[in-house]
Amino acid sequence: HMLPNRLDARIANVISNTIADERATADTASPAWRARCEVAQFAMYSDPDRRIFLSHIADRRGEAAASTLEQSASAMRTQAIYFLARKPS
Repeated sequence: HMLPNRLDARIANVISNTIADERATADTASPAWRARCEVAQFAMYSDPDRRIFLSHIADRRGEAAASTLEQSASAMRTQAIYFLARKPS
């Protein structure tokens, strides 16, 4: 049980650093940036928390919005995992 939590924490750290790096060159007032930050925030949640949040998004904004958020966050998490896999321990 410890391992997934540790991995989630490492993934969240990579995503947080990525967003911090992007913030320097992004138009932080743009809707695209707000959407990117929402995806990043969601991607940092644990699996159970992501499921709960997705059901709220589906209720409020519809299944399509929830699906888009889920796909974007999944891609962001995958990129973070690849980054961690390449990084020397």
